[in-house]
Amino acid sequence: RKQPADFNPFLPYDPDLFVADLSPTHVALLNKYKVVDHHLLIVTRRFEEQESLLTLQDFAALAVCMAAFAGLAFYNAGVVAGASQRHKHLQLVPLPLAPERPPVPIEPALATACFRGAVGSVPAFPFAHAFARLDELTADHLRDRYRLLRDVLGCAADTPYNLLATRQWMLLVPRRREHWEPSPGTREISVNALGFAGSLLVRDQEQLRLVRERGPMDVLRHVATPL
Repeated sequence: RKQPADFNPFLPYDPDLFVADLSPTHVALLNKYKVVDHHLLIVTRRFEEQESLLTLQDFAALAVCMAAFAGLAFYNAGVVAGASQRHKHLQLVPLPLAPERPPVPIEPALATACFRGAVGSVPAFPFAHAFARLDELTADHLRDRYRLLRDVLGCAADTPYNLLATRQWMLLVPRRREHWEPSPGTREISVNALGFAGSLLVRDQEQLRLVRERGPMDVLRHVATPL
């Protein structure tokens, strides 16, 4: 049955998906539509728009989860960034994303980052981005790094973007469109933050072929903000 346009799966949330109370402002839920096992959602108890800026309370809840297990945290800031729900939620998936590969597939490229002060850029990335190492796993430090990356990129309050973070680093990528269209008439491929981790999600073998043909970095360049 098709849900109404204003349906909110988090108010109320399904009690079978409950994991933990993280703070007075946030709760942890299992993702019903998981990408991998143990895919967590970090959800505000009260409604906030997914496009809204991340707050100290958001990072405090995230830090609780990241301290518990090594994972990749990500945030899709709005529909253009690949968000499918309006209610604010961060996501956390365990690492590694794939066996016998780097914990996050894009990490070999991140290792080549060139820094000016605390902010780095990755030579292999043909799109606007900002990268930073994390010195500690506290709400204040996460919030401060987030603000620094936004400031360096000149992101306005309504700029769609993807945020990714592990215990060691944080990456922010502004977005200009949600989908990659391989060619006129072909089915579009939606890209969210996981794409910038090196994990593009396709629906069938034809889409996989097209991504391989064009190359993942070209897909990302298409949906991100130009340099």
